[in-house]
Amino acid sequence: MDKKWITGLTNVNLTTVMTQQLQQYYQILITENQHQNLTTITKEQDVYYKHFYDALLISNNISLTNQNLCDVGSGAGVPGIVLKICFPNLQLTIIEANGKKCQFLHKVVTTLKLENVYIVNERAEVFAHQYRETFDIVTARAIAALNILSELCLALVKIDGLFIAYKGINIAAELLLAQNSILVMGANLINQFTFQLPHEYGQRTLLHFQKYKLCALKYPRSFQQIKTKPL
Repeated sequence: MDKKWITGLTNVNLTTVMTQQLQQYYQILITENQHQNLTTITKEQDVYYKHFYDALLISNNISLTNQNLCDVGSGAGVPGIVLKICFPNLQLTIIEANGKKCQFLHKVVTTLKLENVYIVNERAEVFAHQYRETFDIVTARAIAALNILSELCLALVKIDGLFIAYKGINIAAELLLAQNSILVMGANLINQFTFQLPHEYGQRTLLHFQKYKLCALKYPRSFQQIKTKPL
C-alpha cells in the first residue's frame, strides 16, 4: 500500500521502516490466519483501513510519544501493535487471554524487532490486581460492552490517565448502562470523537475516560461476577 492510506491521520508520519513493518505485519497476519482464526478481514486494502487506519485514529487527539500504554484483549494486535509500529517510543503492554494469539504476537514482535513490548498471556481482571493504576493509557477495541470493559480496564489506569474505548455506532445505550461502573471505578467521560473511515468502511467512535481517583482494591472482580452482575 502507498502512503495515501494515512490521509486524515493528522499526527502519523510514516517512515520507510514503519511502512515496511506494517507490510510485514500484514503478511504475517495473513499467513498465520490460515492456521488460526485471527481476523475475518484479509484483503490488503480492508486490513489497512479497517484495522490499521482504525487503530491509529486515537493519535489524532492525544499524544502517544513516550506513553506507557496497555492494550486489553488485543487479539491479533490491533490497536497495540499498529500503534507501536507508528509510535516506536511507545511502551506497550498487551494483555491477551488466548495463548495461541499470544504466540502469534510474539512472532510479530520478534520478526519486526519491536522493543519495549510486553505480551502477557493473562486475563485482564487478574493482571489488573498485580499492576493496578500503572498505565498512562489503556485501550480496548470492540471486545465487550462498556459496563464490562470499564471495570476491566479502569483499574489499570493511573490517576489522570486515560481509558480509550473503540466503539462503533449507537453507543448511547452502552454509555447509559455503564454510568455507574465508570463512576465506581473513579473516572469521567471527558471526550467523545466520531470518525468516518475512508471509502465507506464505516464509523468509529472513540470514548475518552479520565481517571480522577483510585478505585477500591476489590475491583476488578472475577469475570463471571463482572459479566453476570455489572456495576
